[in-house]
Amino acid sequence: MLTWCSYCQRFTGETPPYENLLITHGMCRACAREGLDISDARHLQVTRLRTFYSALSAAGQAWDLAAARRIIEEARAADMRPVDVLVGIMAPLLFEIGEQWSRGEITVADEHRFTAFCEQVLGLVEQLAGPAPSREETADYLLINAPGNRHTLGIRVLALWLADRGCRVKAVDTPAEPDGLDRLIGLVKPKHLLISMALPEQRAAVATLADRVGAWPEPGRPAVLVGGYAVKLGLVSDIPGARLMTDIHQLE
Repeated sequence: MLTWCSYCQRFTGETPPYENLLITHGMCRACAREGLDISDARHLQVTRLRTFYSALSAAGQAWDLAAARRIIEEARAADMRPVDVLVGIMAPLLFEIGEQWSRGEITVADEHRFTAFCEQVLGLVEQLAGPAPSREETADYLLINAPGNRHTLGIRVLALWLADRGCRVKAVDTPAEPDGLDRLIGLVKPKHLLISMALPEQRAAVATLADRVGAWPEPGRPAVLVGGYAVKLGLVSDIPGARLMTDIHQLE
């Protein structure tokens, strides 16, 4: 599940069951240190943010991209972080749409249409977050998908989360192959390589990538970190040369 601070209205991390993308509320460490703020100013801010969540949810259900753009711009003006827009609204909406499809309540065409809407909203949020690093820029983290994994939402949300913490991030949403990965590492010179693996069947290909990175000389060899659905659910428990990441906060 996604953990959310009820006081500052921000995404704070993940907790089991990881396959459930609904939100559970609590208090983040920063708010816990400061104590409860029951001022009118805090109440107004929390109310405004909740209004944005409800409005964007309605826009998503109506597939209204113009309304989504307006809501996102207003939310950013109110100091909502891009990652909170995505994790707090779009991820739970996508999860619920997937559940509706599995129960036969909507058609495949409905599911594809909503996914396309979310991809466009993601692009809007990324634009408002600022320009992505160019191909020639170096980065602390290089984010890629495992060969065969074409689900891009995970690494794009993670890229925003890391960037919000001041990290230099380069996300590539096309699945990696060994030769292309060598070129990327040479260009980006990352300290960490994060690989998103959706299915356990992708383990062999990820192990090949980790072995390829392990052959890089020091200095210049990035640490290999592997996350994604298959890791979160414990479907893959070991990959030689890589560290498995079940929780986003393991990057801190």
